[in-house]
Amino acid sequence: LFPVFWAFPISEMVAELGSILPSEGGAYVWAREGLGEFWGWQVGFWGTFSTWLQQAMYVVLVAGYMEKFIPLSEAGSFGIKLLMILIFTVINLLGIREVSQVSTVLSVAVILGFAMVAAVGFANWHYNPMEPFMPPESGVIDSLGGSICIAVWMYCGYETMANVAGEIEDPQVIPKGLIIAMPLIALSYFLPTLAGIASVGQWESWATDGADAVGYMDVLTAYLSPACGFCFMIIAILSQCSIFNAYIASGSRGFFVMADDHLFPRFMVRLSKKRKVPAVSIIIMAFFTVLLCRWDFTTLVMATTPLMLYLYIALAIATRRLRKIYPVEERKARGLFVIPGGNAGLNFMTFLPVAISIIALYVNGTEYFISGFLTLFISLIGYLVCKWTYG
Repeated sequence: LFPVFWAFPISEMVAELGSILPSEGGAYVWAREGLGEFWGWQVGFWGTFSTWLQQAMYVVLVAGYMEKFIPLSEAGSFGIKLLMILIFTVINLLGIREVSQVSTVLSVAVILGFAMVAAVGFANWHYNPMEPFMPPESGVIDSLGGSICIAVWMYCGYETMANVAGEIEDPQVIPKGLIIAMPLIALSYFLPTLAGIASVGQWESWATDGADAVGYMDVLTAYLSPACGFCFMIIAILSQCSIFNAYIASGSRGFFVMADDHLFPRFMVRLSKKRKVPAVSIIIMAFFTVLLCRWDFTTLVMATTPLMLYLYIALAIATRRLRKIYPVEERKARGLFVIPGGNAGLNFMTFLPVAISIIALYVNGTEYFISGFLTLFISLIGYLVCKWTYG
């Protein structure tokens, strides 16, 4: 249900906002234009900082996948994480074209790998993937809270594409790309998971790390060969590397644009002389990832998700506000993307993310409240300091 009621509305909002304001900085620029400088800064901070936090998740996932086949000590695991950070930091320092070329190759491999898991899994259907509908030891609130937390993370990040709009020849490809990407993302989660649980069962053992964890590659190992399972492990690692690679590109542009507006430390706006990329921001981001990659996956998700929820609530409000600033008729005359369905379509696409975000913040209780409140306090103080110092 999440692709329909969460991911699709968010991708539609991002497509509309990215079409009317295809500017470097993405969400920060949209919120600044629609809600003013203060809320623009808050949204820019939430979006960029959450991207920086998410970077570490993909590094942790890669190490977790490798532990399935290679026994790793703590030092060995950390060494692999450092190598991954180093490789993709260098690629990003080369430029956005190199980032896109690497991401395209990795994405094709990932789609083919997960398509194979879905095909093999459905061909060997032995279990009911919907039983039990809810974990027997958990209540409705606990189950809903945990699943929303993971699902929000699964279907987030669409807005980060707009962070590099200033470096794209035709920024209008962003809304066109979303039309293709969102269904592919949803299917790549839903079909392999459904097929995997239907073919190998053991739903309670599915996890992202650990030697005894069950995952997608077990489908290929069980019904094809261990070699196929090993190949899929490589693809699983490449999938995390692909996202990590693209997130460095988008995450390094957020604070860069805010610094360019004299609302963040000025050293973040420096470009490399030859490649003209925000090298300082990329290097600081890599160092930050090194520090955080020692945390576990669940902790990182819990730290990131409240930020994303605040961001999407603000984007929904900004979307409605910008409809008044930039009338629909003028946009259509310029051939820009507009959420279809008139006011009814706008209400549907903006109300659902806000409602789900509020529910997610409520059902996850104290941890979300504390981390969310702390983030709001930090972003408020951060704006006041940056405005006084640089503004």
